[in-house]
Amino acid sequence: MNYDWIKTRSNYDEVKAAVIDPQKGTEWSYQDMNIRAENLANHMQDQGIKRGDVVGIFAPNDVAIFDLMFASFKMGVVFLPINWRLKPKEIESIIEDSGVKMIFYSLRHKESLTGTPEALLHMDIDSAEYDEICSPKNHRPFKTVDVESDDLASLMYTSGTTGLPKGVMFTYESYVSNVINAALTYKTNSKQTSIISTPMFHVLGLNDTALPLIMAGGTLVLHRYFDGAELNDLMAKYKPDYLIMIPTMYYGMLAAENFNPKNFENIEYLIQGGSSPLPAVQKKFESMGLTLINGYGLTEAPLAMVNTPHNSKVKPMAIGKPIMYMNMKLFNDDGSETKDGEIGELAVKGKNVTPGYWNKPKETAEAFNDGYFLTGDLARKDEDGDIFIVNRKKELIITGGENVLPSEVEAALSEHPIVKQVIVVGYDSPEYGESVSAAVVLAEDTENFEEILDKYIRERVAGYKIPRLYLKMSDIPLNSTAKPDRMAIQKLMNEKAQKNGIK
Repeated sequence: MNYDWIKTRSNYDEVKAAVIDPQKGTEWSYQDMNIRAENLANHMQDQGIKRGDVVGIFAPNDVAIFDLMFASFKMGVVFLPINWRLKPKEIESIIEDSGVKMIFYSLRHKESLTGTPEALLHMDIDSAEYDEICSPKNHRPFKTVDVESDDLASLMYTSGTTGLPKGVMFTYESYVSNVINAALTYKTNSKQTSIISTPMFHVLGLNDTALPLIMAGGTLVLHRYFDGAELNDLMAKYKPDYLIMIPTMYYGMLAAENFNPKNFENIEYLIQGGSSPLPAVQKKFESMGLTLINGYGLTEAPLAMVNTPHNSKVKPMAIGKPIMYMNMKLFNDDGSETKDGEIGELAVKGKNVTPGYWNKPKETAEAFNDGYFLTGDLARKDEDGDIFIVNRKKELIITGGENVLPSEVEAALSEHPIVKQVIVVGYDSPEYGESVSAAVVLAEDTENFEEILDKYIRERVAGYKIPRLYLKMSDIPLNSTAKPDRMAIQKLMNEKAQKNGIK
């Protein structure tokens, strides 16, 4: 079957801007986008890349991400966007597990690829050489291969709840189904414009925001790296019809000195996802006559549920109901369905849900119940059928849309000789939703232990995983089952954060 939809889009569309990059001063039509992908497909084929191989990209929001993805679809190659915020050790594990054959990268982030075999680092996407290869002026037509709907189209890695990087598999059917479902739900169309600020190595940025608009034939403005003030300037210039971002990004816009409500005159809707809503942000937009709508998804099921503008005013914390072609259930710990009003683990089912984890059959089997993917989130359903997230079943911390596994940070901190015991929890943050904190029992009394541990941990984990708050304790409190009482610790952290004004 032919899944080369960018070629079909180019055949049907008038010549208009498909992707605009304000920083580079470039603008590409749908016809350009197809040609760029065909040129890159020919180039990769010349380098020996063949159907079924994995090719990666390590770059900020750039047209090259679309070049590689569409070229991969033409070739039957597996597309792998890599999170450049991770530490070299984390990136190395992804590269080893995926078996990637070739990596395109941005020179600015190349140092994070330390330890990656040089032979895999193929080309800088910002180089003149890359521009020459992809330039529509140098068109080399490419004959698209036929693929099966259940063939592997893409891998996207997530830490999950085990702390080990897991490759989430997307087949051609699941990949395209997600884009179609999102476009139908949001009523995306060719007359719309949006700005992509969320990193496109995340499903919220790529699968849920960028691709539905491109598939519908609209215009996408690239924001290379998020910055609240820069985004406000882009809003003023391009007047987007909608935005989809994480709550902390909306906070960044509101907090910037150049924020102007007039920039939102064309906005039809605002959607937030990736982490818990920020009440202060919601109130600010409500004062402007705008409502933030909660969306819900995860790497394994990019868009599963979304609230409506009207319902968001009545139930601002709800994630709404399942989107088109998506089913959900709530399960008890024994695998049975919950009764009405009871709290259970949220599970989803649909063609856009991953078929499983790359090379991990055991984890894949454990992730499903009766064909439903277990999200790890505890939720409840009200009398209207609206879903509310109650808590995460695991102790995962979501800070600014990024997942942080406490055990990973605990393991790193525990290696320092002054640490006797450590428990990592999230605490409430008006800016990030949650921030990372660490309760520490010291092996020896050290006055500047916070500075010592901060310097130590910065060399071992990604920046967003670093604790922003430390609490020295004589003993870790235990609950009734003799396990660390994380809720008690979290309460103490929130009290300290509020007292000291720490975000």
